Amino acid sequence: MFGKIFQLAGDQPCQYFKEARMKQFFVKSSIMVLCMAALFLSGCVSGTKVPMAQQKYSPSFSSGEFSRYKGKSLVLANFANQAQNTKTYSYSSPDKKYVYEGDASLDSYYHSCYQKAFRHIGVKLVDYVYREDYARTSYRHHYWWGDGRGYYGPPKGVSEFQLTLLSLTDEEFKFKVVLYKEGEVKFDKDYTVTMAAAPETDNTATLEKRAYQLVDLSFTRIMKDKDFQKAF
Repeated sequence: MFGKIFQLAGDQPCQYFKEARMKQFFVKSSIMVLCMAALFLSGCVSGTKVPMAQQKYSPSFSSGEFSRYKGKSLVLANFANQAQNTKTYSYSSPDKKYVYEGDASLDSYYHSCYQKAFRHIGVKLVDYVYREDYARTSYRHHYWWGDGRGYYGPPKGVSEFQLTLLSLTDEEFKFKVVLYKEGEVKFDKDYTVTMAAAPETDNTATLEKRAYQLVDLSFTRIMKDKDFQKAF
């Protein structure tokens, strides 16, 4: 009888360790399955890559609608990207299904496209010049030579155009436009333009056109703004 009791007592620790090992195996197996699922899903989320190139962009809107700007001069200041939902070279659709990736950073890409758009409507883009009568502002840089009286700025009477990306997907673009003239802010406004959702397609050429259409849409939205027209 005592032998049977000792046998039962001895079996209990063995059963405990067996159950512990089974639980450990189950936990490890679950972790492996979750990791494999995460890797699979991350691959799916990467989306279809849609190439876009600043060299390929060509304004598709009519320049005649913006004849009021023809012959005017403008300095195109540096653009900035503050859109948290983008990467340096790319943006995506809201569902991450399509990823639009450029051959330059997004701020450089839009800067180059806007150069073409302004020239398309007849605006003369000019460079900064050294002016002894120009007052120092926070966004200008002084030449390292000279007596410190002049600063690097736009030609007299010429506006500076600056754009900042605030949020960007292939369905909605939010951005800020600022116009400076003689060192003062003459115009400061936020814009939002929208497009319909991209069609279900694997044709990247069709999707690439959407990227260029979004540039056109944002540019023409600014040019049609009567407040911008007055400030320009």
